[in-house]
Amino acid sequence: AFMNMLRDEDNANYRSVIKNTLEFDPQVLKRYVNFMNNPDERTAVDQFGKGDKYFGVCTLMATLPGLPMFGHGQVEGFAEKYGMEFRRASRHEDPDHDLVARHEREIFPLLHRRHLFAEAPEFRLYDLFTDGGNVNEDIFAYSNRSGDERALVVYHNRYASTSGWLRESSAFAVKNGDAKELRRSTLAASLGLGPDSDLYCVMRDLRSGLEFVRGSQELHDRGLHVELGAYGCRVFLDFREVRSTESEPWAEVARRLGGAGTPSTASILRDVRLEPIARALAALMDRGLLESLFQPPPAVASVSKRELPQVQEAVRRFSTLLDAARHEAG
Repeated sequence: AFMNMLRDEDNANYRSVIKNTLEFDPQVLKRYVNFMNNPDERTAVDQFGKGDKYFGVCTLMATLPGLPMFGHGQVEGFAEKYGMEFRRASRHEDPDHDLVARHEREIFPLLHRRHLFAEAPEFRLYDLFTDGGNVNEDIFAYSNRSGDERALVVYHNRYASTSGWLRESSAFAVKNGDAKELRRSTLAASLGLGPDSDLYCVMRDLRSGLEFVRGSQELHDRGLHVELGAYGCRVFLDFREVRSTESEPWAEVARRLGGAGTPSTASILRDVRLEPIARALAALMDRGLLESLFQPPPAVASVSKRELPQVQEAVRRFSTLLDAARHEAG
């Protein structure tokens, strides 16, 4: 099902497979062996190519509960199909070094974190509701947890663009003795985020390396808004929740980013904290003020230099700079 349905982009039916399993018993997900090819099938590069679709499906394989199984020569991009009865390859193929390098960037780091993805009790599948209010069945979105580590995977298995909101999970079974109860969870609750208005969630996308900041309260109320192009994929890791304070104004960081990513939220936070100093320094270094300080003094002898308006303004601006520096230095 994994190989055939994802290759043929029969996404709604494969999502139904996962949903039905979750409603029956989420632990069954751990019994699945997910693969993109095996010795009896066409090779992975023949079925999925070497582009974004291949790496999107491979990301699902590496991050779903169960066993990810790589076929012989899959990482190297070998195209020859041969079964278990073959003693050796019939033709010589050199590894595709660019393909191997992309595996090293995007897939291998996920395999090193299999402890985060392999278990099923905290696995949650989500529907993406488009801006028009419809469920996009081409989106595979799910979260998982292991201790304090959290992950959110979103993949668009279609040659198209889409956007929408992830908020509530599909139903999953919770067993209590012989009884079984179906429950749902919000994305924010699954990620263990608080509902306070001054809490913010910082997360990093493995693919782009960028960090994103979202208000925890918005994640509770509306969910997470995502935009994905053709075969687009996001793997959000390294979640942490921070509180916006005067000394750490995360609310202003989120406002400045406006939903966009940044290579370093720490750098943006530092810029916000140092802005009063930078603003005061820019005012002191004003060209007009500096030029006025070097003008000839007035001919009236009774006026001291300290009483000159431009000198008093320079002193005022310098005092503002010192106050801002003292405040930042504590």
